[in-house]
Amino acid sequence: MPAPNVDLIIVLDTSASMAPCFDGIRKHLSDLAKPMQGHVSKVRYGLVANSVGKTDSGWLFSNKGLNGVEVLDALYEKSANDAPELFTEDPSVLTDTLASLKPEGDEDLLLALDCALDFPFAPLSDTKRVIALFSDESFEGNGTFGRHRDKIPALIEKIQARRVQLFMAMPLSDASEELAMADRSELEQVDGGDGLAGVDYKLLLGQMGKSISSASLQSSKEPAYTRALFGQDTWGRGQGSFDGMR
Repeated sequence: MPAPNVDLIIVLDTSASMAPCFDGIRKHLSDLAKPMQGHVSKVRYGLVANSVGKTDSGWLFSNKGLNGVEVLDALYEKSANDAPELFTEDPSVLTDTLASLKPEGDEDLLLALDCALDFPFAPLSDTKRVIALFSDESFEGNGTFGRHRDKIPALIEKIQARRVQLFMAMPLSDASEELAMADRSELEQVDGGDGLAGVDYKLLLGQMGKSISSASLQSSKEPAYTRALFGQDTWGRGQGSFDGMR
């Protein structure tokens, strides 16, 4: 039996403090890939770099993907033939995109996670699906959390329906502990507020790569799941981002 493939999406809080995290992942991405060598055929990388801004008229949401593509647009606005590529097998595309990110604004990580879960993953028959989320802020610290808190059970159901292995590196909180209850999910507790500057990325990403390598292929059929749990497929553009909740 041939070695499986891996679809790996990095979900990033891109709020103002997070530049050290961008650098840490970019410099040590090879430490994530190393333990998978010989255990997987190929790795495809994806990205959701999340930021949120508050305006007088409501919230503006942006989720940047590879090469600066707007993920909300690619997932929910374009036809399948027109949608830009959300995955790459070239790790330099991911590292170059991380180098170009500008930390700003607030974050909405539950929304970002839901968008990542809507990515066009390869078939379960030969692909492990992985999402790795990084933040120096708890979910509860997000300005939109009060409106989104009740979606966590649905997110857990969706993680399990899509057969995703979820990794979270973020401060411990009730919400992160609840999400960690999803099958095969792992939570690495980190200190908050410093952009994850104190994280040993070589160690963290290496351990993540080992865990992905040892995880079993989820070959069962994927059940139905709900896209766009937060209604983001109905949002319109405003000021270069997407207008969401009022």
